[in-house]
This record gives sequence, structure tokens and C-alpha cells, in this order.
Amino acid sequence: MSGGSNKAANEANRMEQQRQARIASTQARVNQVFNNPSRAADIADYVGAVREFHTDDLNRQKSDADRNLRFALARGGLVGGSTQRDQQQRFGEDYSRGVLDVERRALGAGSELEAADQDARARLIQLATSGLDTTTAAQQAGAALRTNLEAGRSTAMAQGLGDMFGGMKSFADAARTASERRRGLRDSGYSPYQPTAVTGGYYGGR
Repeated sequence: MSGGSNKAANEANRMEQQRQARIASTQARVNQVFNNPSRAADIADYVGAVREFHTDDLNRQKSDADRNLRFALARGGLVGGSTQRDQQQRFGEDYSRGVLDVERRALGAGSELEAADQDARARLIQLATSGLDTTTAAQQAGAALRTNLEAGRSTAMAQGLGDMFGGMKSFADAARTASERRRGLRDSGYSPYQPTAVTGGYYGGR
């Protein structure tokens, strides 16, 4: 009786060892796919593409804001004065913040892609304990890497920087409004130094 029990126990132990070996083999194959050096290169290229995309957006905004600032200063007769220096300093600060934001977004996109890869790896590692075979696991790992990269690109490229030079736009809008107001008064024949029927004096003061 004991001989039969030992034989059954040995068989069960052998089968469990084979199962554990299959799990280990599948998990090793999954890790091999995710640890491939080419993935690190893919992520680096992805981060670079995100950085370039947002840098192009930042530089386009910078060009527009610079042009609007020059026009605003000229409209207000402020070229060469302290207002120009203040606005140009603010302009430079806005651009520097934009550069930092671009880098933050690029590195963040890379970190999010790496996290998505690790989630996919963990899921497949767990599935290996449920009988997922080595070939299917490798196929699913490769598909997960491609899916994660495409999803990351779609998300990163869909999110712009937003208005990085809002202060410049407000200044330009105010200068434009003031210029239009002056033009309207000038076209109506009004002058701040013209005597009025009410006071007989001058609005501008003497």
C-alpha cells in the first residue's frame, strides 16, 4: 500500500515540477521580451519625439508672442522705454518656463510608457501561472509593447502646451484697445488739450 502511495506522490511531485518549469520558462520569455535593449531605444526615441513636438509648439508661440509684443510696443510709443524692458524680461521668463514644461512633459511621457510596460509585464507574468504557454506569452508581450507605444504617442501628441505667453497676449490686447481708442478720439476731432463748452478749460491741464 505504501509503495503505491509513494508512486502516486512521486508522480504528483514530478508533474508539479514540470508545471513550475513551464511557468518559469514562460515568465523568462516574457522578461526577455520586455528587457530587450531595443525597448530602451524605443522609449528614448519616443521621449525625443515628444520633446521635439512640444518644442516646435513652444517656438511657434514664442514667434507669435514676439511679433505681437513688438507691434504692441510700437502702437503705444513704448519702444526703448522701461515698459519694453519689463515686457521683454517677462517674455524671457515665460519662455524659460516653457522650456522646463517641455522637458517635464517629455520625461513624464517616457515614465508613463515605462509604467505601462511594467503593468503589461506583471499581467503576463501572472497569466503564466495560469497556464499561458511560452509562444503565446511572447506574442502578447510584443503586442503589448507596440500598443503601449502607440497609445503613448496618441496621448502625448494630443495634449498641447497651452498658452505659454498669456501675459504677452494680455499686454498686446490692452495696447491694441488703447490704440483703437486713441484713433477713435482723434477721428472724432477730440483732443485732451481742447477747451470744452462746459469748463472752457483744458482736460490735459497746464
